[in-house]
Amino acid sequence: MGLEFLARVRTTSRWAGAVAALVMGRYLTPGDGLAVGFGVLWSLVNLFLIERLIVALTGPGHGQLPALRRVAWSVGGMLALFAAGAVLLTQLPPQSLVWGFLVPFAVLTLKAGSLLILGSQGWKRFARDPRRAAGLIVAVALAVWAVTPLLARAAGETSDTTHAATEAARPAAGQHGAGAQPGETHGASGAANHESGGHAESAGPQKFANFITVLSRAFPDQPWAHFLHQYEVVIFSLLLAFLIGLTAWFASRSARMIPGPFQNAVEALVEALYDFIVGILGPKHGPRYVPFLGTLFIYILAMNLFGLIPFMDSPTSSLNVTVALAITVFLYAQFIGLRELGLIGYLDHLAGNPRTVTQWALVPLMLPIHVMGELAKPISLSCRLFGNIFGEDMLLVAFVTLGITTLSFMHLPIGLPLQLPFLFLALLTSTLQALVFTVLSTIYFLLMLPHEEHGGEGEAHHAH
Repeated sequence: MGLEFLARVRTTSRWAGAVAALVMGRYLTPGDGLAVGFGVLWSLVNLFLIERLIVALTGPGHGQLPALRRVAWSVGGMLALFAAGAVLLTQLPPQSLVWGFLVPFAVLTLKAGSLLILGSQGWKRFARDPRRAAGLIVAVALAVWAVTPLLARAAGETSDTTHAATEAARPAAGQHGAGAQPGETHGASGAANHESGGHAESAGPQKFANFITVLSRAFPDQPWAHFLHQYEVVIFSLLLAFLIGLTAWFASRSARMIPGPFQNAVEALVEALYDFIVGILGPKHGPRYVPFLGTLFIYILAMNLFGLIPFMDSPTSSLNVTVALAITVFLYAQFIGLRELGLIGYLDHLAGNPRTVTQWALVPLMLPIHVMGELAKPISLSCRLFGNIFGEDMLLVAFVTLGITTLSFMHLPIGLPLQLPFLFLALLTSTLQALVFTVLSTIYFLLMLPHEEHGGEGEAHHAH
């Protein structure tokens, strides 16, 4: 039961640590929440290394070379972990970090105590009556409801006291540093706060905070935090590209004639995209553009859905990403037109393929219209994708806020999950938007390809 018990302790500690980090980050500062999270992670890694060390020392073959290597790795990992803990104590709030250290040990103690209580005869007699069990559950719920506002109020008072002490220390620092007067320093600080507050009020509703936003708020004076916050859209886009490439590599590195579930799912997706794109472009030109258009669909779908994961963000909710994707499709479509039609054929396509005197007379009118239509394609692609994904995020934010406001009179840190139905709607609309972007891109490629074959097929079908 020992190793299984430790595995359950680690699982419970992860969930309890995540909740504790969220509560501390919400009611104190993001730095405190980050400290609790790192403290829980440190303790979990420490427990894992201790478990490996005990298994290596007491398990079968404990005196042999592989077991000694595991012992050396465990001891070296512990030393590195203690060094990392010392660094964390200097960089993060020590009190919150210690609370994070203690979370797994508290879970371990509570689980051990619960095993003793639940296995006793007194508990069995108590739980035999359903009314007693229901009364206990109601009593625990009422106790939590009564204690939570007190804890939240105490945390808020602690945060206000810390903030007041920091503000009181700033004039003294100004006197000893640059010789500024306390009133001047306080006035400048108040003006800055007023300006930032006015800017925050005029900024409108904000999206859910991702882990880069939390880091930037936890370390507001660090240059690397500003760098991450400035380029967070690029970071999430590159992260998804790396994950997609890693998934493709794992699916293709050991391909089998009888595929496993993972390889089978990837092959089914690739085959569906191949049939779909070739069905639009035709068997002659379609296979050439399946890699680009299929990757485009998978990449956009992954970016759309990534924002539904907690502490992540959808890069397609930024106009920078959608414009970059649309410009890539636009330039590739023009390249296809020049390569497949030639320069003369490309200009003839923009002029509307004039063949009669009337059509040639309309070229001065049709050429600007076609050029404007080509330039409008990336605008429509980018704005459509950006508007739908950003609208999804704002809709979820609105209903989460409404759910919290609904229970605000109870002073609880949670609310009604009114956003849950819209999460399923977001899954549907994210998939549809990726499909729409890919279908329109495929049609733009089709319009740039030679049409003689399609015309011949149409005439033959009409004659038949």
